[in-house]
Amino acid sequence: MLGLQFGIGAANDLADAVPDAAARAGKPIPAGLVSRGAALGVCVIATGLGLLTAATVGVGAFVVGALGLADGLVYDLRLKGTPLAWMPFAAGVGLLPLYAWLGAQGPVTVAFLGVEALCVLAGITLALANARADLTKDRISGIASVATFLGGQRTLLANAALLAVVQLIALATTLAISGATPMLAAEGCGIALGWFGVGFAGLRGDRAGPMVWEVQAVGILLLGAGWLAVLNSAGMLRG
Repeated sequence: MLGLQFGIGAANDLADAVPDAAARAGKPIPAGLVSRGAALGVCVIATGLGLLTAATVGVGAFVVGALGLADGLVYDLRLKGTPLAWMPFAAGVGLLPLYAWLGAQGPVTVAFLGVEALCVLAGITLALANARADLTKDRISGIASVATFLGGQRTLLANAALLAVVQLIALATTLAISGATPMLAAEGCGIALGWFGVGFAGLRGDRAGPMVWEVQAVGILLLGAGWLAVLNSAGMLRG
């Protein structure tokens, strides 16, 4: 997956070279730190190594890895800069745990399909926060995103609403499965971090915007780790 992510990232920089020159001149290609040819070489070599490595794990891992690569390239080359860019972002977040699961565990249980669904929902949550962080730069570059379509305030409201849904589902299932558990402390910290991230939206400065989704991502990761531990201890993730 690391190789695939490198390839997707290089393709993203290639696709964004022109708009980055207008609003993100410090990025590698506009700044002259990396040539287009070098970026293309990284893309080809990294994706090739990533797919080859996935193939050595198994057919399932290779197929999911290839889907993840296709999803990332669709985002880079077609949907980025459109109000639909959140869709491949969310799908990619959902594919990551499936890729890891197929590599480490094998069979997919019914409960894990629920995990996948919540991961996609969390991906949409983070995609909204990420789009809002780039709102000013996207307007300067003329890029149409879900945030430029909805506006900053409505994007934040949608992000907060989805964040609440993700948290409530994880918390409710934890309480239903095991009641009071030490994992509730981890989940509580993740929930608190998620709303702490929302709080950065009220601050000024170039760094405050990205902190919304970055802190939320850490909070969702912590919440998810506690939730998965509860599901696993209840035997719901074992085939």
